[in-house]
Amino acid sequence: MQFNVSTGYAFRIMIYLAKNDRTVSSTELSENILISRRYLLQIASKLRDGRLVETSMGMSGGYTLLKKPSLITAYDIILQIEGGVFIPNSIDDKKNEKSNLYFTMNLLKNYAEAYLNSVTLEKLADKKADVQRIEFNNMIESQIASLKHNDQWEG
Repeated sequence: MQFNVSTGYAFRIMIYLAKNDRTVSSTELSENILISRRYLLQIASKLRDGRLVETSMGMSGGYTLLKKPSLITAYDIILQIEGGVFIPNSIDDKKNEKSNLYFTMNLLKNYAEAYLNSVTLEKLADKKADVQRIEFNNMIESQIASLKHNDQWEG
């Protein structure tokens, strides 16, 4: 799975807004997350179209989160910039849906989406959220170890 650079900047924008909990000007945002103002406006328009941020004009204008950080997930952000998490077209085909490759790729997609939906903007903006990330990681590692020992996955 690979996300484009815009997605990384979208996360930076959203985290900055969550940490500041106020209307933030495009100038302040671009200076603090080290992005050109023009590129910021392009990414922010996608976030606005996705109803994640709102924009206001004027002297005190800028960007504000539309929802509480606890209600915005990493998947919400990725959905607006990337369009979602996808299985490659060559694998996501009706004739392949019973193959081990299709099953495995679909399982990976589902795990990725579940994890991304479990990570809120509030957690991303909070350094103390590492405990929850570690717990989720341990659960996934346990399930992977179980799959490795399952006979149906061998050779």
